[in-house]
Amino acid sequence: MRSLFCVAAGALLLKTFLALFTVGTNDALTWEHDLDKLRAAGFTQLYREGVQYSSPSGTAYPRQDFIHPAAMVHGLRGLGMLQDVSGLPLRFYLRLICAFADIGTLVTVWMILGRPHDGCLLKLLTLSPISILVSGFHANTDPIMIFFVVLGVYFVERGRVGWAGVAFGTAASIKLVPMIFVPAILMYLPSLRERVKWGCIGAGTWIVLSMPYLALEPILILKTIFGYESARGTWGFYLFVSLLKDTPLDFLNRFYAPLAKWIAFGACAALPLVMKLVRVTPPLFVQCGMIVFAFLFLSPGFALQYLAWTVPWIVVLGPETMAAYYAISGVCLLAAYTAATGGTVINAYADTFNVTIGMRLFTRFVLWLSIGVMVWLYGRFVNAACFQSSRTSLRQPS
Repeated sequence: MRSLFCVAAGALLLKTFLALFTVGTNDALTWEHDLDKLRAAGFTQLYREGVQYSSPSGTAYPRQDFIHPAAMVHGLRGLGMLQDVSGLPLRFYLRLICAFADIGTLVTVWMILGRPHDGCLLKLLTLSPISILVSGFHANTDPIMIFFVVLGVYFVERGRVGWAGVAFGTAASIKLVPMIFVPAILMYLPSLRERVKWGCIGAGTWIVLSMPYLALEPILILKTIFGYESARGTWGFYLFVSLLKDTPLDFLNRFYAPLAKWIAFGACAALPLVMKLVRVTPPLFVQCGMIVFAFLFLSPGFALQYLAWTVPWIVVLGPETMAAYYAISGVCLLAAYTAATGGTVINAYADTFNVTIGMRLFTRFVLWLSIGVMVWLYGRFVNAACFQSSRTSLRQPS
């Protein structure tokens, strides 16, 4: 425990250093312009118009929509207050909160594992280059969101359904991504009463945290946040199918492109149902890991900060798999950020719009392949665990 504490403290200091002495990515500037727009024009105009600004070098960026749930308007105002009081920029506090959220994730995973010999796994989780680069440098809310998802899974597995609903509602108030876990959680809960309780508390938490903005502009907010789609074209099957455009196989592109998002969501919903039908019931923590990797593998869009979604779940696959996945993903992230910053370190600003298409395609192809391998490894892990469980039951006397 002492060595784990030292490793966690070192990771926190490194993330704090990056937060203090770098600018981050375009997302960092977007959040700061969001605050300016919120203060100048109000939340309605922020949702309706988004923000548009130029890079430090003067390059005009396309419009950036504010696609976050209404609760994040409160978060944006809170970050602005910290900025005003301290003089440190909003992007520093956003990344600092992400760094502490990573510690919360570490503690929650430790409680879920509940075994004294997992020190190596926890140290690898703490030193994940994905967490260091996304939480310490990138500047977005994904690490905070995933902490509340993991916390909600912990409460579900401990039978504390009410607190699980609060944690899930809070996670969904940061981003809507946790919706991919809803089918798995509902099927994991043992009774209809607990499912209704979890759903009502989760929805209630989301609504309460969204007030008063949701009540004032419900249609605008819901249309904006549910209409958002990640940037398409350079990720996964969508990329390969798009290459068939204007070829004899163009019908595959025309068929797949409009359905790609729904195929990814459908797979997340079908996965826990299939496991239930074949009577395979791994822990919810394992199911959520499978869902995250399957969703990203099938998703038509991708952004580098999405890798933060994958960090905690793979502790179940062992230290060798963790180390390999973290290393490959970390190298890809570092290569992309280095290309975007031009190699600078202090006061680094990663202008992701300047990353060449070759670098973008290469890093994303490697990341997509590694995520696909993780989906396969999860399948093997669940199958092996099921086989071992059946053998154990057969050996027990009747």
